[in-house]
Amino acid sequence: MELCKMAQEYRRNTALLELRKKQLLAAKHAKQYEVKYRLMRRIRMLNEMINESRLAAFEMENYYEKEGEYVGRTAV
Repeated sequence: MELCKMAQEYRRNTALLELRKKQLLAAKHAKQYEVKYRLMRRIRMLNEMINESRLAAFEMENYYEKEGEYVGRTAV
């Protein structure tokens, strides 16, 4: 699989993780403390996963770029 396709897949998965985070944020208004605590832990874990996924996608998209050079692209 090419890096650009892998990066696109990471971006799609990141969007799904963000959607799940929004769903959990909407449900965090629970009255029980334990339920709120567990939801916030899950949201924190999703935030970490989202950040790692974004970083991985960015690195894959820019893997071949070097200082001032664009391999496989035209320089601007």
